[in-house]
Amino acid sequence: MSKEVENKKFNTKQQIIFGLFEMMMEKPYADITVKEICEKAEVSRMTFYRNFHTKEDVIFGQFEMVYSTFIKQLVIQNRFTFYDVTTTFFTTIKENQLMMEAIVKNDLSNFLLNALRGYIKTLVDNQILVTREKSSKMLVAMISGGLTEVIITWTRDGMKQPVDELVIFASKYMHFKTN
Repeated sequence: MSKEVENKKFNTKQQIIFGLFEMMMEKPYADITVKEICEKAEVSRMTFYRNFHTKEDVIFGQFEMVYSTFIKQLVIQNRFTFYDVTTTFFTTIKENQLMMEAIVKNDLSNFLLNALRGYIKTLVDNQILVTREKSSKMLVAMISGGLTEVIITWTRDGMKQPVDELVIFASKYMHFKTN
C-alpha cells in the first residue's frame, strides 16, 4: 500500500472516530446510529464499514490510536522505568481528556477496561512493565481494573490532579519492579 493511500485511510478513520466522539458529547452513545456517524464524518456507509465493523470498533480504534501514541512516546524517550512509563501513560490520557469525558459521560468504562486489560497484558508480556510476581490473568485484571477506576475518577474530577501525584499514587499500589 502506498504512503498516500495509507495516509488517506488513516485520515478517514480519524474523521469517523472524531465524528463519533463529538456526537457522544451531544447525544447518548446508545442512540447514535452508524448513519449519523457517517453524516457527521462526511463519509459513506461503505467507507465506514471498510474501516470499522461496528460503533464499538470505532471506540477501540480511538483507544488503539492513543495506545500507539503512548508506545511511540516511550520509544522516543527510550526510558522504561516505572516512573517514566506511568508518567507517559497518564500524560497521554490527559492529552485525550475529551475522549475520556465522552467515555465517562456515556458510561462506557467497560470498553476502557477491556482495552486496558489487553494493553497491560501486552506491556507485561513484552517486559515493558516487569511485575514482582509471576504475571497472571488475575494480576493483569487487578491492574487494569484499578487503572480504569483511577482514570474514571480523575476524569470526573476534571483531571485537576497533577500527573506526578497520580504516578506517586500508582507507585504505592502497583506491584512492579523498578528498572
